[in-house]
Amino acid sequence: MGRDEVEVLRERAIAFLDAAEDDLRSGRVDIAAFHCEQAVQLALKYVLAREDGYYPHTRSLRTLFELARAVRPDLWDVYVKYKHAFEVMEDAYIGARYLPQRYARDVVEDLLGIARELVGRACG
Repeated sequence: MGRDEVEVLRERAIAFLDAAEDDLRSGRVDIAAFHCEQAVQLALKYVLAREDGYYPHTRSLRTLFELARAVRPDLWDVYVKYKHAFEVMEDAYIGARYLPQRYARDVVEDLLGIARELVGRACG
């Protein structure tokens, strides 16, 4: 992957994080949860692309965290700390695309805080 392509992943991760914040402010709670997942997914893919020159075409956050663990063990620590939240994010991805799913505002506020932490570490 070229440097520009890698940078696009970083930019999009940050853009999805911004979108999640906007969604939450606008009351689009369920979409905010989806955008949190997208931000985390792209941040992890950015790390893998930057460090290894590629990223797998998986949408599994756990798989992406496992792969990133080799190059960024600190990100694995974030996964372990917030494992349940990342599982909710994966559910939000599936729910936004395939199933009607609703999330409580306070749950998504927590997801957003965790997504901010991960994106900040990965893309900062």
